[in-house]
Amino acid sequence: MAKWSFLKTLSRFSIRKQLFIIYIPIIFLSTLFIGGNLVYDSTQQLRESYQNLALTDSLRVRSIVFESTKNLSNIAQLMSTDTDLRKLLGEHYTDEDEAMHAITNYHYIDRMLSQDTSIYQLRVYTSNQTIPDYKYFRKIDEATAQNDWVKTALSRPDGFWQTAAADATTQLNLLTLYKRLPLPLSEEYAILELKLDYNFLRNRINNSAYEDQLFLNDDPLFYSDDLHDLGSAAIMAYPDSGNENQTTFVDTADHKRVLLAATSLSLGNDSDRIHIYSVDYDAAKNLKNNLLKWSSILILVLLTTFILVIIFANFFAARVSRLQQAVFHASQEDYDFFSNIAGEDEISKISLDFHTIIQRIKANEEAIFQAQLKEQEFLNQQQQMEYNVLASQINPHFLFNTLETIRMTALKNQDREAADSIKLLSKSMRYTLDNEGRKLTSLANELQAIDIYTRIQKMRFGDRVNLKTAVAAGIDSDYLQILPLLIQPLVENAITHGLEKLTRPGLILLSVSRQADILRIEVKDNGVGIPTAELEALRKRIDDNDLEDSRSIGLRNVNNRIRMYYGRQCGLTITSTPGAGTTVTLLLKPPSM
Repeated sequence: MAKWSFLKTLSRFSIRKQLFIIYIPIIFLSTLFIGGNLVYDSTQQLRESYQNLALTDSLRVRSIVFESTKNLSNIAQLMSTDTDLRKLLGEHYTDEDEAMHAITNYHYIDRMLSQDTSIYQLRVYTSNQTIPDYKYFRKIDEATAQNDWVKTALSRPDGFWQTAAADATTQLNLLTLYKRLPLPLSEEYAILELKLDYNFLRNRINNSAYEDQLFLNDDPLFYSDDLHDLGSAAIMAYPDSGNENQTTFVDTADHKRVLLAATSLSLGNDSDRIHIYSVDYDAAKNLKNNLLKWSSILILVLLTTFILVIIFANFFAARVSRLQQAVFHASQEDYDFFSNIAGEDEISKISLDFHTIIQRIKANEEAIFQAQLKEQEFLNQQQQMEYNVLASQINPHFLFNTLETIRMTALKNQDREAADSIKLLSKSMRYTLDNEGRKLTSLANELQAIDIYTRIQKMRFGDRVNLKTAVAAGIDSDYLQILPLLIQPLVENAITHGLEKLTRPGLILLSVSRQADILRIEVKDNGVGIPTAELEALRKRIDDNDLEDSRSIGLRNVNNRIRMYYGRQCGLTITSTPGAGTTVTLLLKPPSM
């Protein structure tokens, strides 16, 4: 009730005042709501875009690190199973020259280092004191044996990772793989040290707008695109939230807000994991600028909308007033007044449509009157057709009664052959007349009618007309329904055009078969055949379906009936060989198959 009361109260004001009362609050609030949501959504989408791009970069770096560490692990595994290296490490040499000669003849490490640029340094530490510090081999003395990496390597069968200084002259720490090399036939032991080259990583990682940082477990950074960050702690500890891939905004030590995408990579054991950070220093600033830009645009739109509503309210109220005058003149049938409303907007078109509507009303009334006349004419024609059908039913009865009288007279005069001929003729004509206009008949009835027709023609032409019928197994001719009077015109053509001029015995082969859901009916004769030019002309006449062309009307009608009832994929085809005969094929698709 309050709603209707408000609308009733509102209707007391003019259109102009209603626009000010309703449209300004609605437009202002809706614009504020929609614009605010758009600003929020655009900011969120931009945030998600930055997060996804940063996360994509971190995953890219993880893939690079995975390939690099996997390569070192594979090298360590291959060296663990190298029998030549085991033999070299387990042998006790008589002097230093013999040991150096054995090391020089061991070429696997040289070949591998020449092919693999990811290795900064390779060392094999051994307890065998007969092996000197030469090339890639180092003796484990008492001081070296006290290192944590030596103790850890001796206490575990698998490899492990640490960050170790590149050399004594630099503070650069490199990701290093340690693995004990098994020497099952020796009391000695050996440890493999593989250091990943920093420049190799930098060349592959540092090709994006992000600053990438890598650190092992809780160690300081062993890789950063900014060299000054190497050896220092990461921006923050790796977030142990259970989510392997995540992004967050964090504040740096210099109070800059940055976007950080974090992921990690397990190094194939239970203790070592590399944490990967991709840092975007511009994301937070861009998000803030985006929020300020779209908020400013929203405020500008609200102000502009407010001004436009005031202008439009005045303009619209004036045109509505003129439309009111136009409707009044239309009620007085003063249609010339409508042209006084200039413009092409809806208001001016409404005034013009009044005149169009009246003219259409008059035209519709005239059309209704003409339709009533045509309907009456159609009813008269239908009554005439019904009369003609009723009249046509009289003649066949008279014809069959006459034929029966003649047959009885022939039997009375003991002319059995004439009586049988009349009986066959009567059956053939009755089938034709009974099925004229019928939709379907059984295949058995159609074949029986063809047999009767052929027997009549055989009485006329003798041995020149013979019929052989073959129905494929699995086809129930009593059950299968087809259009009536489809096959008989084909048999008539075969006798008239194929067998009539023969001097030898003629034969018509009528075969019925099926291919999936298609019924194939073939009428083949051994008559004189059709010349190639005439056959092409016959096919064209059937396909063109020229109703004014009276030639080949029987075949054309059969083809048309098949396509209209069974579809365009069915129909009639003709093949012929001059002097050898003609074959007409029907393709049907009965619903009962």
